[in-house]
Amino acid sequence: MSRQYFQDLPTEGPCLNQTAMVATSIEALFPPTPYTLIPTADIRAGKMWKLTACGIMSFASTGTLILNPFYGTSTGGVTMGANSTALPNQGVTTAQPWWLEFMMTCRTVGLPGVNSTFIGHGFFMTNTTFVASTSIAYMTIGGTVATGDPTLGGICIGKTLSVAGTMTTQQIALQSLN
Repeated sequence: MSRQYFQDLPTEGPCLNQTAMVATSIEALFPPTPYTLIPTADIRAGKMWKLTACGIMSFASTGTLILNPFYGTSTGGVTMGANSTALPNQGVTTAQPWWLEFMMTCRTVGLPGVNSTFIGHGFFMTNTTFVASTSIAYMTIGGTVATGDPTLGGICIGKTLSVAGTMTTQQIALQSLN
């Protein structure tokens, strides 16, 4: 007989928009604590989580967006895909909606300290005004195994803009899948 799991939201989503991210250097798209922090007791080999986030973004001119996933509580965590492709923006955008999904799996659990492994894959998409000649702008992220401390874990999405602009996260949900 197969196992039956029930999905769960380990943390509540935000009731208000997150602070708009405006830096042109890497910064967390939203605060991992409290929204994507994973309880230590919830970490085991084979455990899976799904992060969904969405919001709006505005750009003052043509530029690029880079997203990098990290295991940890900041962009200083261990990367799960450091070589994300830069998604080009074709010009001025205002309150452009975006959607991000990211799946992470714990592969192994070791003693406290940097002795456990995690891997994640995801995608980011937005509308046509972001990239010329397509109906949807799309970027995949992740794919690198991260070795991290299971007692300090969470999913952090780092974003880097090459031009002046804002990204505001309006909804965040972390699901425990099994």
